[in-house]
Amino acid sequence: MNIRNIALAAALVAFVAAPGAAKAASDSATASATIAAAVTVTKQSDLQFGLISPTATAGTVTISNTGTRTGNANVVLQSGATPTKASFLVAGAASQAVTVTIPSTANLTGPGTDMVATLNQTLAGAQTLDGSGNFTVDVGATLAVGASQAAGAYAGSFNVTVVYN
Repeated sequence: MNIRNIALAAALVAFVAAPGAAKAASDSATASATIAAAVTVTKQSDLQFGLISPTATAGTVTISNTGTRTGNANVVLQSGATPTKASFLVAGAASQAVTVTIPSTANLTGPGTDMVATLNQTLAGAQTLDGSGNFTVDVGATLAVGASQAAGAYAGSFNVTVVYN
């Protein structure tokens, strides 16, 4: 019986004196995130073709991305309403890449046959916000004016969409 007690005591000592490899260990990590400023698009000016007189032949009027208005020989460009390019201010996180989407056309409806404006998409696609987080999208277009287009006001709309890449 004495031998049994001695063996039990030796086993207990061996268990208590086990090396540190059997003990638990832990460490911690920090979780973090950076939230980018929401991208916004704010219209600065509308696309305005100005006052136009049609002729008996269909023609076109173009507003460039710089705001210059030109017409072909089948329309007469009148003074009056000031022609302007559409302009949008994009704001978000500085120096971040964005994708700009501009539709290909806008339909203008009014008292006569609808007219189609083919929008200039030179600023569509991948762009980068400047160091202040800004970018300007200027949209020009070419308006198809019908032969003897009915007089009156015509209007339509289009969206410029911007998302982070």
